[in-house]
Amino acid sequence: MKLALHGYGKMGHAIEKVAVEMGHEIVVIPDGAEVLIDFSHADAVEEAVELAAEAGIDLVIGTTGWHDRLDDVRKRVEEANIGCVYASNFSPGANVVFALARRAGELIAKFPQYAVGMEERHHAQKKDAPSGTALKIASEVNAGSGGKFVPMIAASRVGSEFGLHTLFFDSPDDLIEISHRARGREGFARGAVVAAELVRGRKGLIRFDELVFA
Repeated sequence: MKLALHGYGKMGHAIEKVAVEMGHEIVVIPDGAEVLIDFSHADAVEEAVELAAEAGIDLVIGTTGWHDRLDDVRKRVEEANIGCVYASNFSPGANVVFALARRAGELIAKFPQYAVGMEERHHAQKKDAPSGTALKIASEVNAGSGGKFVPMIAASRVGSEFGLHTLFFDSPDDLIEISHRARGREGFARGAVVAAELVRGRKGLIRFDELVFA
């Protein structure tokens, strides 16, 4: 499959490496691609959507911080009759944690002795805090618990930790923890390339977890 990249920073380089290893080809011009993969920044998401729409190719959005414009992106994707997969985190392991967080919220909401919180750590260069992954975990817990749990998030931006998220349910009797630690960008890149493979033939705006777990 021919893939084009929108955003060629550290994640773009990782996607290029993983995509080639998985047997795909990276092309420079979107018109010559089958899927455009966007890892740019929030202000450039609409540009990526427009490039994909004009070229008539599918799209994978790994950029975070743009979900306040979700309806506008959905409308443009539907007008162009293309498929678009998005996620706050394309790591398959992180998406398993999202599902676990929702189920845990549902189960633990039955026991009033528990309080819920989250700690997340990233390297000093990461700009957003809390991370999109932390916010997604919190929203899943909240949804699973029927609104009972609103996890407080403690975020640190120190050192070289690539990404560690720990959701915890604390009570006088015990402590339950669900944790995910990323070892590098390759996991995110691999998930994004898998999303590009799976979006072919699909139409509309689709969450990554809907695509892989439905």
